[in-house]
Amino acid sequence: MELQLATAEKPLTFSELRERVGIRDTGRFNYHLSKLRERFVRETDDGYDLGHAGERVILAASDVDPEIARARAEAPESTADEVCPVCNETECNRLIHVHLTNR
Repeated sequence: MELQLATAEKPLTFSELRERVGIRDTGRFNYHLSKLRERFVRETDDGYDLGHAGERVILAASDVDPEIARARAEAPESTADEVCPVCNETECNRLIHVHLTNR
């Protein structure tokens, strides 16, 4: 679930998140989401997003260089001409990039 939130471009509604995770049972999904909301996921007016602890978990589990992620978080708003040091795309506003590998 945290991975789905980390890769989302905006907060996800309950239904959007449930569909991305692939859990049909609404009650079961709500139970697990409520457990994550205690520490890792925050609920906003627009939906669900990663909280600070959730971001740290994703960052620790991914292959993103923590120094690059920290620099991105502390950098002023980027200009349209800047290139993201992680994904090499222009106009990238993501703080966390998740790269999955088959192991």
